[in-house]
Amino acid sequence: MKKKPLAGLIGGFAVAAVAIGIVVLVIWLFIEPLSAPEQTGTVQFHVAHFNLWYQKDAAGIADHTALAKQLQHDLDELADILQVDPDLIPDPIDVFVHADLSSMQSSIAKRKNPESRGGYIAPLDLLASESPRRRLAELVLAFGWGQCGSRLLEHGVSLYASDPDRNFHAVIAALPRRLYHPLEELILMENRGGFPESIYERYDSPYSRVLIGLADYKKLLDLSASEADTLSDIGALEAASFVQYLIEHMGGMRELKRIWGKGSTERLLARVEGVSIADLGNAWYATGRDEGSTASDYKYLQVYYLLADGKSDVAWNLARELMANDSSQEALFLAGRCAISVGEMDEAKEIVSRLEDQKQKRELQNYVDLYADWSVSNRNGLRFVISPHISAENSQKLISRAQRVYVRIIDQLALDGTDVPQPLVVFVYGDSESLQVGEGLVPLSSVQNGMLHIMAADDIAYDMARVLPAYAWGNDTYSRLLRSGLAVALSCSKDELVEQACALCSEGTWIPLTRVDFGVADEKTIKIEAGLMLRYLLDNSVQDVREVWIATSPLGLYLSVDAALKRVFGKTRKEIEETLVSSVLLCK
Repeated sequence: MKKKPLAGLIGGFAVAAVAIGIVVLVIWLFIEPLSAPEQTGTVQFHVAHFNLWYQKDAAGIADHTALAKQLQHDLDELADILQVDPDLIPDPIDVFVHADLSSMQSSIAKRKNPESRGGYIAPLDLLASESPRRRLAELVLAFGWGQCGSRLLEHGVSLYASDPDRNFHAVIAALPRRLYHPLEELILMENRGGFPESIYERYDSPYSRVLIGLADYKKLLDLSASEADTLSDIGALEAASFVQYLIEHMGGMRELKRIWGKGSTERLLARVEGVSIADLGNAWYATGRDEGSTASDYKYLQVYYLLADGKSDVAWNLARELMANDSSQEALFLAGRCAISVGEMDEAKEIVSRLEDQKQKRELQNYVDLYADWSVSNRNGLRFVISPHISAENSQKLISRAQRVYVRIIDQLALDGTDVPQPLVVFVYGDSESLQVGEGLVPLSSVQNGMLHIMAADDIAYDMARVLPAYAWGNDTYSRLLRSGLAVALSCSKDELVEQACALCSEGTWIPLTRVDFGVADEKTIKIEAGLMLRYLLDNSVQDVREVWIATSPLGLYLSVDAALKRVFGKTRKEIEETLVSSVLLCK
């Protein structure tokens, strides 16, 4: 039989084609999905400029069209505001929409895995519950303006662009001077980690790492969805106000783009011609105070920051005026918190009845329920709000001790009425769960707002002594040793400390002061020795102790305790110990 070469050739091609088809099918069905593990279990929608990625069972899938429209609207508006050529923005932008933080963490980890071959030029991670505008602003800045060495300017511009109609100067006008950070302090905050990388900057930016190592996975697990646009993040809001000032008074967006680039904040601001950083900061503050006071939310912010500053009575008086002129849900909710902070529980109940926003209504109702039937007592600069679960006898003992300690601390630190909250509010709880809820009543931390939240069994003297120095001196030391030592020195008498220190010596458990720190020995020993050292330093000079405190603050010189002691007192811990042993610890 004769061979048919043409038929054989055609048959060979057919077999090869089938084989190639099988290979392609295997790649498409099996290998390709494995090379993009973050896409497993997801569904994709391509709409205009965006690829939207959802988990298949995500509740927000039905809203993908609306989200795409919002993203496109925001993208166009941001490009216009930031004066960015749209051609500089990659197409498509891959938006990974997550139901919660754990879903976001998992997706990022898979996408940054060496096995991933997704090749996303412009990824954007987004929680389904949040507005995309802030994160999209960061993307437009990254591709349109390029990399910037100033965290302060990056935060400020992205926040400003995310809400350009907002008058950020209102924050400057409303802030009490004690809570305000001058420009020089903002720069210090930046240098010391005060403006951390956002989720976008850390994982999605073209300047972020393509892959992440083990150390980065640890950071990913600690990821927080919170970004720097809440009222409690004063530094970020000030940065936005500063950017607003540069745009409105120093040459507009074009000039801001001109100074943008690599280099520190100081170096970039030096490009602003004819103005020193000090003069720039002063002009910004003056403008912010003037122009911010006319903003629509100025009165609201004034109440908020007065409450955060520990001036609850003044805040409550202004809150009542605010309610008369502003019936917004936010104003009512804030007024309710003010009412509780001054012990006006009936007023707070009435405000709850006026709230229509269900989330705020529930939250305020929870506070009202928590503090129902609590007693309120005002005593010489102190206000006690005490749980009914604490007996009258124990309440009276606590109040009496607190009054004695309060007077002693004020006297020892040479403070006056302007240095401390008036009144200093002390909430006393019957259980730890209630305390955890109550700590959210007033903005900021205790060392900033001056309010104490304690259990009846806590050492109120120590807690009061821990808060008042930081509040009065306007800065908090980074040193736990210094903070605890001063609290012990202020809350215990010198005789008590000497007796306790002598007991350590007789037991052979005294540790040389040069080695004293938490983790070296048990906490009680560390507190006794640190307290005795601070007692000695206070007896020498309260003002010098204050200087050491501020020198060890993140917004001060940021010195170590030893460097600060040498700088201010001219002594080392070893020299201080020699003095203590020879003239103070006269143990029998």
